[in-house]
Amino acid sequence: MIKIKGFSHSAVRITEAERATRFYESVLGLKKLPRPNFPFAGAWYGVGENAIHLISSQDHGRKPDPLGAHIALEVADFEETKRTLKDMGIEFLEAPSNMGAGRQLWILDPDGNTVELRTDQ
Repeated sequence: MIKIKGFSHSAVRITEAERATRFYESVLGLKKLPRPNFPFAGAWYGVGENAIHLISSQDHGRKPDPLGAHIALEVADFEETKRTLKDMGIEFLEAPSNMGAGRQLWILDPDGNTVELRTDQ
């Protein structure tokens, strides 16, 4: 049997590294990690003890998809997160608060990858 000891990272496809890094740094406030000199564009970001890897490739989403592949990030203040997204003109999909899974909303990054922003409260 395979024994998983922890979570390492989640990787998402991007098409324009500069545009994607602006989103992950300016909208989500993530900090870059060192990344090997791969022969393709991308970036790595630290999230707690884990990471998100952006990998340059071609793939496009059209709407946030809570049931599809996505990364989920815990936020400190859910209402402030919603206000910030509205102020930035970023559309989001919000889950009903009575589902028993905390508070959740989903956005798309510039390449159509779904990002869940959530809190248990």
